[in-house]
Amino acid sequence: MNPMRRAKRSNAAFTLIELLVVISIIALLMGLLLPAMKGARENGRRVKCLANLKGIGQGLQLYLNTEGKGFILPKVRPLNSGSNDNDPSLLDVMVKYVDAGVPHETSPDSGEWIAMDPWICPSDASLWKTSGTSWEYLPGKLMLVAELRFIQNLQFAVSKAYEVHPSKLPILVDADDWHNPRFDVNTRTSGDDDSVGGSERRWDRNGLIYGDLHAEKTPFVENDATLATLLQNIIRFGGTGFP
Repeated sequence: MNPMRRAKRSNAAFTLIELLVVISIIALLMGLLLPAMKGARENGRRVKCLANLKGIGQGLQLYLNTEGKGFILPKVRPLNSGSNDNDPSLLDVMVKYVDAGVPHETSPDSGEWIAMDPWICPSDASLWKTSGTSWEYLPGKLMLVAELRFIQNLQFAVSKAYEVHPSKLPILVDADDWHNPRFDVNTRTSGDDDSVGGSERRWDRNGLIYGDLHAEKTPFVENDATLATLLQNIIRFGGTGFP
C-alpha cells in the first residue's frame, strides 16, 4: 500500500481519545444549556400566567364598572365551590365579562374539568383538571369567614377592607407554588415547611392585585397580622348580627 495514502487516512480519522474528548465537551455544553433552556421555558409560562390573570382582570374591571359600583367585589364562593343558582361561583359571574369559554365538567359531578385560557396557568400541570381553574379567589374565602361571623353586609365589608388595607392585596392568586420550584400539588410535608418562614421560602405565585388590577409576582401575605387587620376592617365596615 502507498505509504502516503496510509498517512492521509490516519490523519483524517479520530482517535479514541479525541472522540471521548469531543463527547465530553458536548455533554458539558448540554449540561450548561439544558438548565438555561428549562428556565427560559418556565419564564415563558410565567409570562403567560400573568397575561391570563390580566385578561381576567379586564373582565373584573367591567364587572366593577357595571355591577360593583366601582369597587365592590363579586359575592361568590371561592371559584367553583358551592356553585348553584342562588350561590354562584366566580366563573358563573364572570361569564358575561370574560370573552372566553367557561370551564365546565366533562359530565355532571365528574370532577374532571375542561378549561382554557385565561382560566388556567401553563405551569399548572394538574390542579385545573380537578377544579376548572388555576387560581384562588381570596375575597371569596374572606366572605365565607365573614358569613360565619355573622357579618351583615359581607360583600361591602370585604371589598372595603381590601380598599383601605395599607398594602395592595391580591384578588386572584396562583393556587399553588408551581413556578419555582415546580412540584405536584399537596406534596408539602408537616413541620418546619408549614411554618410562616417555610411558607415564605416556598411561596412563588402570581396574583391579580386589587386597585388597578395589574398582575405581578405576589408577595406572601397570609400571616396573622395581615389577616387580623382584614378581619378588623371587615367587622368595622360590615357590622355583625349580634346586639
